[in-house]
Amino acid sequence: MVVLLLGLLIMIVMVGGYYAFRNKEQLKDEARSLAGFLQQVRTLSALNGKRYTVVYSLDEDEQMYFVWAPRKAEEGDVVEATDDDEETRIATGFHPMPTRNRGDGSRVYAVWIDRIAFGDGSSTNDTEVKIDFMPTGGSHWHLVYLTNEDGEFYTVEVNPFTGAAEVYPGELEVEPPERLK
Repeated sequence: MVVLLLGLLIMIVMVGGYYAFRNKEQLKDEARSLAGFLQQVRTLSALNGKRYTVVYSLDEDEQMYFVWAPRKAEEGDVVEATDDDEETRIATGFHPMPTRNRGDGSRVYAVWIDRIAFGDGSSTNDTEVKIDFMPTGGSHWHLVYLTNEDGEFYTVEVNPFTGAAEVYPGELEVEPPERLK
């Protein structure tokens, strides 16, 4: 009986440890995926010499990110309405945040974007945040905070000068430069 109870306790600890490890790895994978997406958008913007806009949709019901890319629209494309004579831009590269089934059949986010912070120290969790990537390779300085059910964080920082994206474990708090204070 003692051996059975010890075996049961060991199994419970191992299963709990596996789920904690899985949650953290999924969070890290999503942060790396977002950073890779942002790097690709920056590269496309620089190579094509055109502005690309990344949209973070922080809506509770459908969290995702995607890009408005300058391209000739085809039938079925979602097209951005613009007032100026700029060329057509279509929505592409949709990446929904991962969800998980609960025991009661409902779906919840396994990883989600908690908020977006900017170089001036402000932050937002509006339902939609747009960030432009310029043909010069630069972008707006911003940080994307990803979190999971366990309250762990990963931060993706986008460099304002190069547009490069870096991934950091935890909630990175960047001190704004003196000229922005």
